[in-house]
Amino acid sequence: MLVFLLVACFPRLDPLVTDPDTGADDTARPDRVETRCGDGADNDGDGDTDCLDSDCFGSRTCSDTGDTGDTGPTSEIDCANGDDDDGDGDTDCLDSDCAGDAACEVPDACWDIDANSDLGFQIATGSAMGNEGRGSCDTTNTADTFIHWTAPSSDTFVFDTVGSTADTTLWVVADTCDGPELACNKDTLGTDSQVSVTLSSGDEIVIAVEAAGSWVLSAWQGECPEYSIGSEPAITGTTAAGNDYTSTICTADPQAAVTFRWVAPSSGTWTFSSEGSDFDTLLMLEEDTCGGAEIDCNDDYVSGSYGYSKVSTYLNAGEVVAVILGGYEGETGTYVLNISSS
Repeated sequence: MLVFLLVACFPRLDPLVTDPDTGADDTARPDRVETRCGDGADNDGDGDTDCLDSDCFGSRTCSDTGDTGDTGPTSEIDCANGDDDDGDGDTDCLDSDCAGDAACEVPDACWDIDANSDLGFQIATGSAMGNEGRGSCDTTNTADTFIHWTAPSSDTFVFDTVGSTADTTLWVVADTCDGPELACNKDTLGTDSQVSVTLSSGDEIVIAVEAAGSWVLSAWQGECPEYSIGSEPAITGTTAAGNDYTSTICTADPQAAVTFRWVAPSSGTWTFSSEGSDFDTLLMLEEDTCGGAEIDCNDDYVSGSYGYSKVSTYLNAGEVVAVILGGYEGETGTYVLNISSS
């Protein structure tokens, strides 16, 4: 009778199943305790796995020293969760604990040159590199070089190869080397090429320069001037498709105007003339780009001739000017732009 009462009053005690890392009783409340601190699973379903769960704080698995007084993980547990797991101020791949982690591997760049967000004359130079791709306007499939570039702001940007010694083709793709094509051009000015693309701030593009020899690449912000002519001493064309331009220093606004970007090859006084054009011209210079500080404007260089225009200014080597060539009171025709130094 005594044996029966003891059994009835006291339940049988099974051996406890103990987690080797935490010493926690796995059978006590398995739905509330992280029972295994190194198995990669969220055992108690509270959203925190292994050492990210407070149940595991102080365990041997989650402490470099095994000191049971620790209050959290001492290394970055998950290198892609966006959290600073060990509280050292460095998150994920910025933490040295994640060195070599697959989540932090950086793929090899597909481009040859990173031009960052550089703008201006000759942001990159080089010669034929390889033959990884082909733009839609390319007919030669010659060797190319890939240049990575990031838009510094939201605007239209112009890229050109004016000044290259080789015959070039220029094409642009979005994001990476095999992204969708945004623009392609071959031979805008002689054997030099020019493209324009409209981008949002931070957009990344890859510019491909195809050339059998040496090339230069320039980058400009804004749609005006329309044409980059490098340091060319002369150029001819028509103003039939030109646009009216506003001036504060001209005797009249240049109408049906074409706009050019020109880079001084050396320091000196440079003269711009429309002599040889077959209509009554207006010629204007502005600093750097369209809308820059107005330098000079001329209608009739020879008074009363109703003919060509001529302006002069001192420029340092590499200095850029916008040249605006239009007609007086809407006249249009074939223009000749001559540039010389003295």
